[in-house]
Amino acid sequence: MEHIGPGSWRLWAYMIAVYWISLVTYLLLWRAYKHVSEIRATALMSAEPRAEQFAVLVRDIPPSPEGEIKKEEVDSYFRAIYPDTFYKSMIVTDNKEVNKIWKKLEGYRKKLVRAETIYAQSRTIGSPEGIRPTNRIGLLFSNKVDTIEYYNEKINELTPMLETEQKITLRDRQLPAALVFFSSRVAAASAAQSLHARMVDTWIVVDAPEPRQLIWSNLSINYFSRVIRQYVVYTIVAVSIIFFMIPISLISAFSTFENLGMLLPFLKPVIQIISIRTVLEAYLPQLVLIIFLVILPKLLMFLSKAEGIPSESHAMRAASGKYFYFTVLNVFIGVTLGSSLYSSIKSLEGKPKLLSAIVDLLAEKIPYSAIFFLTFVALRFFVGFGLELSRLVPFIMFHINRKFMCKTEAEVKEAWAPGDLGFETRVPGDMLILTITLCYSVIAPLIIPFGAIYFGLGWVVMRNQALKVYVPSCESYGRMWPHIHTRFLSALIFYQVIMLGYFGIKRFFHATFAIVPLLLVSVIFAFVCNKKFYRFFQHTALDVVCNELKETPDIERAYRSFIPPSLNFDKDKLDGDDQNGEDGDHYGQV
Repeated sequence: MEHIGPGSWRLWAYMIAVYWISLVTYLLLWRAYKHVSEIRATALMSAEPRAEQFAVLVRDIPPSPEGEIKKEEVDSYFRAIYPDTFYKSMIVTDNKEVNKIWKKLEGYRKKLVRAETIYAQSRTIGSPEGIRPTNRIGLLFSNKVDTIEYYNEKINELTPMLETEQKITLRDRQLPAALVFFSSRVAAASAAQSLHARMVDTWIVVDAPEPRQLIWSNLSINYFSRVIRQYVVYTIVAVSIIFFMIPISLISAFSTFENLGMLLPFLKPVIQIISIRTVLEAYLPQLVLIIFLVILPKLLMFLSKAEGIPSESHAMRAASGKYFYFTVLNVFIGVTLGSSLYSSIKSLEGKPKLLSAIVDLLAEKIPYSAIFFLTFVALRFFVGFGLELSRLVPFIMFHINRKFMCKTEAEVKEAWAPGDLGFETRVPGDMLILTITLCYSVIAPLIIPFGAIYFGLGWVVMRNQALKVYVPSCESYGRMWPHIHTRFLSALIFYQVIMLGYFGIKRFFHATFAIVPLLLVSVIFAFVCNKKFYRFFQHTALDVVCNELKETPDIERAYRSFIPPSLNFDKDKLDGDDQNGEDGDHYGQV
């Protein structure tokens, strides 16, 4: 579009292209939403019973009446509402202290297995007696002790402490949250989407996540604290985005070495070397930008969990949304404006109408930012997917760990574990490429083939990785899709706004007014999709879970799968306690 003069009649073709891209996007998003809904329904209709389908998470339980414990309060409340399908409840407790002891005990057990493995290997390699491993228990010059005996003593010391702390935790550290179990999937699904109290801050009931997903420390945070935390986190993210623009803008200065030469004149001799200039100008800014973005995910995941979110998959979705807006507002807008304004900042000096000069400068320079993003997209699919498919870095790290760190089979398996797909960073990264491709699809159409290659290769590579390499850390039955759909529409609306402004800069006001209805259509489309599809992803439809199961569900097994590892008694001890009926009741109050 840079080659089309202001007010040219040929700009009508670009306006038609904007409409065509938008209409095709609406159609594909609608079909995709229906398709994902069908996939979710198929997964939920499975005849295999899953523990989370028979449970709900209850938060903000009001204080118990005098003389009544928390478990009795919860049981009586839900038994009165669901007399035929209520099974039992599990009260959430403050597990901070018991977790400390349990982690120490598990650490000593792993070290004991490691020491025994080393001792067994020494007996096969050297003398039949072998060499018993030793270690120092204090400072550098402290006495050495027999490692196996030392860890056995520590385990024998911590085991009764753990059992005592478990009983104290179950009896005295109950919190205002619980997991409630039902004898049927329909009853649990119905309870999760029903209003149980007149006040919004009491008896809040939602679908229970998988047992492995629960963030136990967040379950007892009350309603108003969660609301306040959410706004505080949003404020922190907004401030971070604003301040992050500064380093991103500095990075964008490296996208052209003319900018670097103006900023640092002493580097001009290096810049003039053709071979160095070509390599650095083509890849250095993009590599620096990609590395710069690596530090974000852990911070955003921490902030998402700080909101009081109850499950890992929900935290992933929240972190994914923050990461998307972070990357779009900083990487896309920051690099585009930074490279456009900084490269010709001196041309603005002395201009009488500064605002008009900036607008004209943006109209002239924004299309040239497509070169940076074209290289960025190319680098992502050439280098990114190449490393992803070869898994060269994990391969090297595994062999280093296996050679120098791993002594037991469990340690080898842990080192070999590929981890999960990493939705909290993978999805925003793909959505950033989508946003870049959309926004430059009309201004600089050369980026379209690169975007198509990125997503084509991505479909082949990541489908293979998802099916054959990565191990899912959680399952939310497609609840990530509505968030992807929302980000997709956000990218589309952002693209339409850019084209609205760019047509105005090109003095083509007919197209400017013609795109305004398109923005309204996008908003209406988002509203209709939300009303038609979203509730099924928020809750489980009753007609989906009413199908018969392959076998009679073992609700007690589902109940026990939610017990935290630090509160899981040994089976022999548990059977004895259940028989006398004393600690068995406490065990039901996890």
